[in-house]
Amino acid sequence: MHTTGQRGLWMVAILALLGAIGYVALRPPSPASFDAALPAPTVGATLAAPAVPDNPFAQSAPASPDSPPVGEWSMEGLNPARTRAVETPIAPPLNQQRVIVTASFEEGVSPPVIARGLMLLETKDALSAIDLRTGRQRWAYRQKGAYISPAIAGDTVYFRAEQANQGQLVALELSSGRQRWAFTPKRLSAAANNYFGGHLTSPVVVEGVVYVGAGKELYALDAISGKMRWEFSAQDFITSSAAVADGRVFVSDFSYFYAIDLSTGGLIWSYPAHSAVYFSSVAAGDLVLISSGQNLIALDARNGARRWEKSVSGKSLIPAGAQGDTVFVKTTNELFALDRSDGRELWSFRDVNYVSLPALTQEYVFVVNGMGAGASVVALDMTTGANVWSQPVPRLATTAPVIAGRAIYVRTTDGRVIELLS
Repeated sequence: MHTTGQRGLWMVAILALLGAIGYVALRPPSPASFDAALPAPTVGATLAAPAVPDNPFAQSAPASPDSPPVGEWSMEGLNPARTRAVETPIAPPLNQQRVIVTASFEEGVSPPVIARGLMLLETKDALSAIDLRTGRQRWAYRQKGAYISPAIAGDTVYFRAEQANQGQLVALELSSGRQRWAFTPKRLSAAANNYFGGHLTSPVVVEGVVYVGAGKELYALDAISGKMRWEFSAQDFITSSAAVADGRVFVSDFSYFYAIDLSTGGLIWSYPAHSAVYFSSVAAGDLVLISSGQNLIALDARNGARRWEKSVSGKSLIPAGAQGDTVFVKTTNELFALDRSDGRELWSFRDVNYVSLPALTQEYVFVVNGMGAGASVVALDMTTGANVWSQPVPRLATTAPVIAGRAIYVRTTDGRVIELLS
């Protein structure tokens, strides 16, 4: 386990990766209090956005119980395995643009979540539901904190609200924003640990169950009622959001990476690993990719055996996604494509300042690269890593892009969401 000083160094690296998988707000808690009784939504309010044409947003039946419907990006990382890989083909150039919404914004918020014709957008002190057809706000629900990482399943949206080391997982009716239930964990982080680790994690929803970490526990909650089905106790404070694949829930604390039985909450195996630096693992076929210290390790998902390891001198690696036989890992300003079977490097893409987590199709890798005036949305060839298309976007945020239907969605630091279409 790292010392407190070493953990502080991790925090500096984390803050540079604001587009990463949304764990809790990484800054220290403010002294403000958390309202246990969350207020009712503001319904039917509109934002200062112009009327827009019909959106080519299509839905179809899901490929499997663990996959979102085609044309949706329904939770952080797209799916429970956190692969960030969609089936919908998108061919650059993406030369059509429209502004979906104008909303208050703080740098470092969660990427959009899109399902059932709605975009769930984290704005300043609120979760907003935006109608993709009109670009107007359907409802807004006041909440405290940042990195709330909403997840949509069926007609419900689940998000975490945390501030001043108090928090809840909240379930809302998707169509109206009305609260259905709220779950309060028995503990979160601790002052003795400098509030590092133990925060509410990004929820993942699989077959009627919501999995969320808090404190030293991972909870399985009934998606309809919010009642706890089981609780898993880790050795230390939870440091990563959960990923789910093949009947297993994967999660980290400061000392171990765990594979937990999806149905019972029983431990299947554990692997000694250092801090997971707030990033979820990625489940890719029979492998699960994890962070351990500065390295990326590929474990056999069935038994936890180490299959291969990737390191870059002086850099910290995190899991970034998976598409077919290719897996992706990244540093603050580099993205690596690796062979899934042996970790062999296939290609890499680098920017002087920043490269986001990717959004993956079968042919292209879409990322945000650069910062400030030099920031762009870029399409890389999946096979070679060649830059095949780039679109500068004024005031582009470092939040990772998402794909829904035939469109790429990115956020800007002045409150806009930009839809890019081919």
